[in-house]
Amino acid sequence: MNWNWDHIRFFLALAEHGTLSLAAKSLGVSHSTVLRRIRAFEDQLQSHLFDHNHEGYSLTVAGKSLFAEAIKVQGTLSALSREISGADNQLEGEIIMTTTDTLSRYVLPKLLAKLTRKYEGIRFSLYMANQMSDIANREADIAIRTCKIPPDNLIGRKVGVINFSAVASRSYIKQHGIKSFPKSLDDHRVIALNESYSSAPFYQWFDNQIGKQVRCTKVSNFLCAAALAREGMGITVLPSYMLAKEPNLVALATPREISSNDLWVLSHADLRDTKRVQVVRQYLYDELPSFLSSV
Repeated sequence: MNWNWDHIRFFLALAEHGTLSLAAKSLGVSHSTVLRRIRAFEDQLQSHLFDHNHEGYSLTVAGKSLFAEAIKVQGTLSALSREISGADNQLEGEIIMTTTDTLSRYVLPKLLAKLTRKYEGIRFSLYMANQMSDIANREADIAIRTCKIPPDNLIGRKVGVINFSAVASRSYIKQHGIKSFPKSLDDHRVIALNESYSSAPFYQWFDNQIGKQVRCTKVSNFLCAAALAREGMGITVLPSYMLAKEPNLVALATPREISSNDLWVLSHADLRDTKRVQVVRQYLYDELPSFLSSV
């Protein structure tokens, strides 16, 4: 038999309260809804569960048997609910975190090391990706991402601003005798991120500067751009937090400031009440702004 388990809720309410009005009040529905559900349940079971008299509703023999079993089920479900809720509210378990390759290398290690010392029961799985899809599809608990406006189904907070600099290696700067971004790039090489970054403000700035005729090496991420720039292969654009850890690269003065981007700590809205996610998210809210302001 395929039971409608929601009928059990109405059955227990009437058995415990004895009248349609009191059962309806406890459930937040009308008394006619309670009566309709009880009749449907009796039809489903093909059994008479209640006797009706002037004092209200009392259980039949069949109803008493069902009531004893239903109470057991209710107790099991309540215990399971508490167990699941307790697991979510413990400061232990796994947090799946996703962020960009550069943030995972230059920013997160010290922050996560401090966090794991503070909350020894939390385990981290860290994934590097440059898209929002992992968090939007609930493949991760927390995402640290750059964007101007996060998707509607994500909650979180802007924790800082990522600034960008045009950079070149010390050897390249010495070879070409430059201190600022050159007005003409005819004698220069550049290293640019590929079109997957085309919506990013820094990409649009750089693309406007270099035009189409410049000798350009395209790469798929900042780590590769920095590595090539260190080898003197040309001028590129990097986040300021990377430049602070790259002693062989030097920022060039630019004709106007390169457009910045915002850094967000985000979670899926369905995870807003999970205690360990709340704790880690709040820690990142507190720590990331001071870190970014120091670079």
